[in-house]
Amino acid sequence: MTEKGEQDVQFKFRVTPEERQIIEQKMVLLGTNNMAVYLRKMAIGVYVVNLDLPELRELISLLRCSSNNLN
Repeated sequence: MTEKGEQDVQFKFRVTPEERQIIEQKMVLLGTNNMAVYLRKMAIGVYVVNLDLPELRELISLLRCSSNNLN
């Protein structure tokens, strides 16, 4: 493990101008101006939830069928 503040690996990725603007707006809402710290925190410190709800998929499918019949 590296000492606090020592990052050995550089990570690069591209975003669109619109995506950069959104990132910057979220940084302002969070009250930070350090993009590296913000992006690191978002990538590592945030929980990602993947919901697999088969019942909901079935309900949506039935709703689509119903709306197609109405049309």
